Amino acid sequence: MNTTVAENDAERESSATSGPGRRLRTLRESSDLDIARVSVLLHLSEEMLTALEADDYAKLPGPVFIQGYLRNYARLLGVPVEPVLKAYRAASPESSRVPELRITQVSHEVGSGHALVRLATWGIVIGLILLSVVWWRGYLQWPMQVPGGTQSDTATLAEPAKSEGEESDSVQGFPVVEVNEEGEVTLGLPQGVPEPSPEEVTQASNGEGGTAPVAQESKPAAAANTLPDTQLESVEMAAGSGEPSAQDVGQVVLEFSGASWTKIEDASGSFKLEGSNNAGTRQVLKGVPPYRMVLGNASAVKILVNGREFDVTPYSRGNVARLTLDPEKQSQ
Repeated sequence: MNTTVAENDAERESSATSGPGRRLRTLRESSDLDIARVSVLLHLSEEMLTALEADDYAKLPGPVFIQGYLRNYARLLGVPVEPVLKAYRAASPESSRVPELRITQVSHEVGSGHALVRLATWGIVIGLILLSVVWWRGYLQWPMQVPGGTQSDTATLAEPAKSEGEESDSVQGFPVVEVNEEGEVTLGLPQGVPEPSPEEVTQASNGEGGTAPVAQESKPAAAANTLPDTQLESVEMAAGSGEPSAQDVGQVVLEFSGASWTKIEDASGSFKLEGSNNAGTRQVLKGVPPYRMVLGNASAVKILVNGREFDVTPYSRGNVARLTLDPEKQSQ
């Protein structure tokens, strides 16, 4: 009797001093559970389960995981959980330590999808577009500035102005034809012919007789009365032949002696001539002046304004002419 009590006390002391893993192994063996079966139920490998039953905690991840394994193992075998955990804490003092929490500052990297990056990108793109537009406008207008004169001065081809004396002579070259209400035609003296002064009339009357002035005045009247209608029509046609026709005023014609690329726009924007022209091509501009022109191979292009050649040499840079042409100013 005394021997049996002593053996039970020895088993209790050994179980109390042994670790929780060994106690769980003893319970598993008493329940006739295979270690492979328990590893499947606990979702642990056989190596980790063997280390847990041998209280070899160095082969296990850490105190938190070990306590979790012991808790699940005790529940599987149907034994209280707290005594098992207390035995583990007594056998492993590190299990009671609270793990240190380390705060790591994560730097936020700005990616390509960030709002600031997109705004900066759009700003750069818009700035490049504006610079391109400003440069292009300046490039188009730069050839117009010819040293020694303004754009309007160089773009206007001055015609030799007639003097007042020449205009008066051209007007005086035709007789004056008048038709009264009764249908009588009178051919008068041209304008600008000085009338005889009283002294000349007196001298003529003294030298040739008093009938001379009367005869001189009657000759134009008689000539006017006897002038045929066909001659009157020829006089009117001659008087109007000096005026230019309305179709020729403001006409601009381009003649190409070689291949040339052109871009021409009128003031309204409705007329546009753009493309290449072969040698022998002739283009008549029918838009609203003034015309903005860009002429490639300008030496092969001949511009006729109202039938007169317009020189594009002052507007050429590198055999490319850029100018604004107003034919109405050229015809003045």
